[in-house]
Amino acid sequence: MNATLTAFVPPTESGRDLLDDWIRPICARLGIGLVVVPPGIGGAVALAARRTSTFVVWDCSVEGSEDVYAAFDTRAKLDPGSIVLSRSPLPRNVLTRASHAPVHGETLENPALGEWLERHLRRALGADRAPSPHPSGHYWMFDNPADYFLSFHDGGRRKAEEWRATFEKAHAVTVRMVPPREYSYPAEVVTRQQMWEGVARLMYEIIATGRVIVHPAADYFTSFWAVSELLATLWLLPRGSTPPMITSAYVARPSGAIRRLEHLTARTVLGVPRLGDVHADRFARLINNSDPITTAPEIRGRAADGGRIVAGTVRHVGRRDPELAGPRFWEEMRVPCPVCAPKGGTVAEVDWDRHMDLAWDERGVDHYGYFTARREELGTGRIRCPGCRTLLRLVNEHGVRTLWTPISEAEPERNRPVIRRDPIWQVRPDDRRGAESLSRKRADPLRCLKGRGFPAEARWGPAHSSA
Repeated sequence: MNATLTAFVPPTESGRDLLDDWIRPICARLGIGLVVVPPGIGGAVALAARRTSTFVVWDCSVEGSEDVYAAFDTRAKLDPGSIVLSRSPLPRNVLTRASHAPVHGETLENPALGEWLERHLRRALGADRAPSPHPSGHYWMFDNPADYFLSFHDGGRRKAEEWRATFEKAHAVTVRMVPPREYSYPAEVVTRQQMWEGVARLMYEIIATGRVIVHPAADYFTSFWAVSELLATLWLLPRGSTPPMITSAYVARPSGAIRRLEHLTARTVLGVPRLGDVHADRFARLINNSDPITTAPEIRGRAADGGRIVAGTVRHVGRRDPELAGPRFWEEMRVPCPVCAPKGGTVAEVDWDRHMDLAWDERGVDHYGYFTARREELGTGRIRCPGCRTLLRLVNEHGVRTLWTPISEAEPERNRPVIRRDPIWQVRPDDRRGAESLSRKRADPLRCLKGRGFPAEARWGPAHSSA
């Protein structure tokens, strides 16, 4: 039977160009039957197309009010025949195994998308068995991944890069280092769900490479992200009868050599606590409720929602948890305080209970220096840390992040936009020295408000925290 391809493209000039200049000619060259879905078609037609087509191509670009997301659903991310292309950064909870899209802050043009699509289709049809070359600046974890994934803290990037260069040259291998700003900007304000969504993406990178090297520089254990990579690695290694999802893990040595890291002997290699069954189950629940391949905000709806059923049954890492479906997990913002952030953390400070704790009441700032704020507070550009009482400056220099918010079956409003745009807020890096001096004025916590136009009775948000 001949292969068929169904294309969903937005009714924009760029969308039509991708269809006419690339998708149609590619299908003609490869002998693939093409069906183009008219704009505005809903999810029922999309579902029928997936059932009858070998491939479904989605132009998921977000370039204005016209897009294909009315027809998109959770199944589209799970379907092995679905192929996502985008000129713009994808919504942060849209991830598929066959995808070509830019990271945040960058764009791609139709020629790059078309060339990638033809290579992908040729390999899928068995016409080209060669691996796809890495497009410059756009590494894709499921498409010809590196030989190793390197876990490191961004503060020690230079030393990690030097170690990687030595190791790659000595062993003729490739080592993946996540570039700066790939998943988040420095000192970015995020939700708890975003934090664990980032961990889920890093976890996919670790699984794709199959081998991990931990580069434990002096500041490694001060970073939520670095420690989470270590946590994911331990979870993916064998645990009793559980089959491993990665081949092996190692610890880097300054000489360039590596030493094998085993889950059951983690204390002897790095000194970190062992990952018990309770910790493993907790981690699975956090990832399962944040995974960008299976998760969208509609999982917070009724259990009968189609997307919830699909997302809840396809994953093997845990079940849905009501604790992680509420507004605290999805909406409350976490602000990183540079004054309260750990300095020179040691492995002795690693505590898996605290790292995965979501009991936020009456705790102010968490172990990694984050505190809770409401979205509406961020727009003022100033917010006070409840721990050290420092007044922090917030800036929005990188536009928005988009979030795909499909309409739940329980919603009365069926015509709302399904793409949400949230401003990206960062704690201004060059304010840190001033913040440190302000933190010494704790005896008079309102002193730093003088002359800034804020009333003395200004409220700076609840003192909640998570780990």
